[in-house]
Amino acid sequence: MEHDTEIRSALVPAVDRAVTLLRLLQDGGGGHGVSELSRKAGLHKSTVHDILHTLCHHRLVEQDPVTKRFRLAAGLLEFSAHVRERLDLRRVARPHLADLVRATGETVFLGTFDGDHVIIMDKEESAHDMKITSPVGRRIPYCAGAFGKVFLAAMPPVDRDRLFTRRPLRGFTARSVTDAGAYVVDLARVRRDGFALDDEEYLDGVRAAAAPIVDGSGHVVGALSVVGLKARLKTTAFRALGPQVAAASRGVSERLGASRYPAWNGLSTAEGAAA
Repeated sequence: MEHDTEIRSALVPAVDRAVTLLRLLQDGGGGHGVSELSRKAGLHKSTVHDILHTLCHHRLVEQDPVTKRFRLAAGLLEFSAHVRERLDLRRVARPHLADLVRATGETVFLGTFDGDHVIIMDKEESAHDMKITSPVGRRIPYCAGAFGKVFLAAMPPVDRDRLFTRRPLRGFTARSVTDAGAYVVDLARVRRDGFALDDEEYLDGVRAAAAPIVDGSGHVVGALSVVGLKARLKTTAFRALGPQVAAASRGVSERLGASRYPAWNGLSTAEGAAA
């Protein structure tokens, strides 16, 4: 009970009221009037009116032009589709994570791209006592190692350059690539090979490889990454990681309906030729 009280005290009132109204609108296909919603939510009619029109502006709620009643709008489907896509991705990728750990002996992560970060969606850890691990849900800077390279290789150049301006490349180790021109050259290599490599660019003593996951629409919706200690991943094993993770990512992509792999979207003619 004390925990619930702490949570409620941290809520933003306006957001809490908006969600309350959205939940009330779930019931009743014919819609609801302002007075009815005001009564059920225990809010002033003017407050309800303002919140509803704000939600209408964002296409989360719509008003019937005849009855003037409010109902949930199609804009909510964009959120549900995004969540459903991530849940499906995690379910489909799970057995491939386990197979890749068995094949490489190293930890495998599943990630998706969100704005300027990679989010770890799932993982399968190495059986070694000394291994790389990170919690599910962790957000990693886009330029941190192999993961981000996969997503940026698929990004339209104009969007990538805008990201570089908004969030300049960072140096994590002495081997990090912080020059935008050199980074773009590396991305062309990723498109050519179908996978990205990280040789101590994010963490000292750590090597990694990542490859894209493509959906049925040809979009890169995720990536698999194998991460291990350089002490175990000697040159031969490290070079083998790229093709191994690419094969696993291809398997996930095929399960998602991809007809072509990898599918690099939004490339200019020059960049496509460079790749």
